[in-house]
Order: sequence, then structure tokens, then C-alpha cells
Amino acid sequence: MQPLNILVIATGYPGKLTDTIAKRGHTFTVAKPEDFDIYLSDNPKGYDELYLFGSRLHASKYDAVISRVGERREFASKVLRQLQHNLNVFCVQSGSSIDVCADKFKSAQIMSENKIKVPRQFYSLRGKYPALMIDKMGGLPIILKELSGSKGKGLILLESPLQTNMTLESYFGGERRIVLQEYLNNGGSDERHIVCGDKVVNSMRRYAPADDIRANLSLAGKGEKIKADPETEEMCVKAVKAISGLNFAGVDIMKVPDKKDPSIDIRYFIEINSNPGEKIIDITGHNHYEDLLDFVEMNCRKKAEGKRTEEQTRIPQKPAAQVPTEDPFESSLKTCKAWLNRFDK
Repeated sequence: MQPLNILVIATGYPGKLTDTIAKRGHTFTVAKPEDFDIYLSDNPKGYDELYLFGSRLHASKYDAVISRVGERREFASKVLRQLQHNLNVFCVQSGSSIDVCADKFKSAQIMSENKIKVPRQFYSLRGKYPALMIDKMGGLPIILKELSGSKGKGLILLESPLQTNMTLESYFGGERRIVLQEYLNNGGSDERHIVCGDKVVNSMRRYAPADDIRANLSLAGKGEKIKADPETEEMCVKAVKAISGLNFAGVDIMKVPDKKDPSIDIRYFIEINSNPGEKIIDITGHNHYEDLLDFVEMNCRKKAEGKRTEEQTRIPQKPAAQVPTEDPFESSLKTCKAWLNRFDK
């Protein structure tokens, strides 16, 4: 296919991604969310605009947008919306999808609505009934995690009544929003699966350090390459599809032995990340950005084919040749002559 011009919106250094783009023969521009300015017109017919580096960005400038957004996500989501809905540029992730992923409880709500198993959890602004919350989650210990934390930060294991009461009192008296979650004890491991489109393209199992329950690699956790089993892959793909416009994400799954039959693993959806870390590439040896670019190229081809089909339907067709109609009187006269000729014979 023809080389694509790809816009990468990133808040960190996207070196692995841009190297892969360049190896494919495509061109790219890297921009931070703050490099954009959004203009809304007072004309109800449209004329909204998007500016990049101080210059107006036109729809023909880029073929696709790949977002790798951590910080300044709220503004970045609005930029993506402008690109997708106003300029009609193909975006791997929609603005609304990265907003959902950043909210741990909202994403868990969506999973539960779509029949994907999640741990028992409570979300409250005031926490007036801690005994009820703890009881509904099966008692202590429980997990406390901040609504929008990442890389394992903002996660606390609450084990004793005294610690729990003091911690909850501190959090519920402030502005930080928290989720209380059932503690799943499986030895401190989980799985990270990278989903692109309708398949899992990279997978690893993570192990927490001996003195921690968090398996995040950023917190000295260890990882190893695995292959997603069919049931896990189905669960992860379903999770990404449950969030409209997401397409690419890291899905964290925890497997816990069934209490009735320890030989059977029960899978739980833990979190979904629209900006998954790249250490999985080093651990597995598989560059999933190759799969991401396959997905981008496929969608750009579909868009180009759809545009050609639309243009063809707009080509005016030559009117069909009109067959001259015979005068009714002449037709009747011919019929009469035919009858007379029969009698003459």
C-alpha cells in the first residue's frame, strides 16, 4: 500500500512505536496534547478547527492517529474527538475510550454490564457504612485503590480493623476518590494481555516481589512470556470491544483457584489500560506495534476503498436511449390493414 502519514499523540517517548512506523516505510509526526489548540465556530453548519503547532490542521494532512497518552489525558481525549468527528481521520482509540479506561470503577461497571467477571467492589463518596462495605466483600483483608491510579500506585492492602478505619477516614475526608475491592489471593501474580482489534497479540505473566502484592513491573515485579489460553483471549477481546472505539489496550487478568475445585482457575478482569507499558516487548521479544500497524493499515485500506466506492456512485450515468413510442392512430391503422389482408386472401 501507499506510505501513510501517521500522527502520534504521546506524553512520553514513543521510540519503539516510531521506529516501527519508520521501518514500515511510513512517515510520522509526534505531538504532545499541549501542542494542540481547539477552535469551535459559532456557525451551526460547522467550521470548527484544530490547530497543531500554531497552524490549522486539515483533514488531508494525516491518514491515521495513534495515541499513547498518560498525562493530560482529559485534553487529549478532546483532541482525539476533534480529529475523529470533525476531520474524519482514522483514530486507533477514540477520546471517550481513553477516558473510560482512566476510570477504574467505570471500566469495571462496563465489564460487569457485559457479563465479564470482576472482583466484588464498592465505590462511595462518603463511606458512611464501612462495616457494610467490608461485609459485602467477604471481610478483611480488602484492597483500596485510587480511582485513576496507575503502575500500582495508590493501591493499599487493608488487613486490620484499626488500619482500615483510619485509612478510610483519611481518604473519605479528602478529595481523592477510591474504590474498595475484594482481595483475591493467588500468590501475587497476574497476566497482562495486549489486545489489538479482535485478537490478543502479546501476553506475559507478572509476579510481585516477595514483600509486596503488586505485580507491576514498575515496582520491581518480574515477568515471563506466556500464551493466552482460548478462554482468557476471548475474555480480553470482549473487554476491549465493550469500550466503544478502544481497539488497542492492555488488559489485566487475575486467575484464582476455585475454592470448590482448586484445579480450576476462575478468571477476573482487574483493569484495562489504554496506554500499556512497553516492558512487555522486552520480556516476550514480540513487538506488538507490528500488529498495531497491521491494524492501522487495514483500516486505512478500508477507508480508501469506501471512498472510491462512494466516488463511483456519484459519477452521473448516461441516460438510457429512449425507444420512440408509436402513434396510437398509426398502430390501429396497421392492425386494420392486417385484418383486411387476411380477408383478401
